[in-house]
Amino acid sequence: MNNIISPPSKWVSEMIARIEPGGTLIDIACGRGRHSIEFSKKFFIYSVDKNNEFLNNLKNNMNIKTICQDLENQQKWSFSDKKFNVVLVTNYLFREKLNAIFSLVDLNGYIIYETFAIGNEKYGRPSNPNYLLKKNELLLFKPDNFDTIEFFEGIKIENSKKSIVQRLFAKRIS
Repeated sequence: MNNIISPPSKWVSEMIARIEPGGTLIDIACGRGRHSIEFSKKFFIYSVDKNNEFLNNLKNNMNIKTICQDLENQQKWSFSDKKFNVVLVTNYLFREKLNAIFSLVDLNGYIIYETFAIGNEKYGRPSNPNYLLKKNELLLFKPDNFDTIEFFEGIKIENSKKSIVQRLFAKRIS
């Protein structure tokens, strides 16, 4: 199995740099933990994924708590009663839980969301429309008690790979 961890998303890193260090960050569907590892220097991280093998590689970091959980079933999330200073989601979409993801953000906290959008099928995976955001979909799901700081929809070129993404950086104001 390939154990190489990709570098963090450049855009996500730029958004994290705009947030005061300290507090908690939850990395939803963290995969191999590229963001969890990098941002554990600034925050206490809750790394959530259904792949325990990936999570095992993060357990030696004192600033990371791993949570092995399938995010896509009807079972209540073990962390759903908590609030986080930062909620981070990259390359993951499960529409049925989008509202639940926004509800994890603490007052004056942030959501950073970057994932694939319609049109990405031209460049590779995912190509299934169930995993591709529709036009402005993140903005449409964003609750009224969040201020949009930055939104982008279009072509992303990173590590010589093109993809179509949507990005949302927003702050919970009430």
